Amino acid sequence: MTPNIPGADDVVAFFGEWPSFHDAEVMTFHIDRESKHSFMRIRVFRFSSQIDSKGYYLKDRDALVRFEFTGIRSLRIEGEHADAQDVIFGLTIEQVNDAYRLELEPCYGLSGELVVSTLAVSLESTFDRRS
Repeated sequence: MTPNIPGADDVVAFFGEWPSFHDAEVMTFHIDRESKHSFMRIRVFRFSSQIDSKGYYLKDRDALVRFEFTGIRSLRIEGEHADAQDVIFGLTIEQVNDAYRLELEPCYGLSGELVVSTLAVSLESTFDRRS
């Protein structure tokens, strides 16, 4: 389900739907105490129906999605070897009262949950593999 946050429509326009963020990789998790504008960058992709020679589905959409947030009300981040690779099983966003709750479902590396006052999303860069 597409979250009701600024920029979500652009993400949907690129991917054709709101992505599940399954097997997406958290590239950056940055907290800025001075400006109070923090962000997280996640590389996410969509599979096509085409299969490569090894039997794996090929990606046809690939983008770096940036989540910007302020007012961190709660934060729980954990993970082993988080400086090596941070693959999540999925990303859940829900509105709770006057805040947003983001859950990074664990797979390998970084995972956790944060609750923030404001949240926006944008496509920082795209790696369109369609020819």
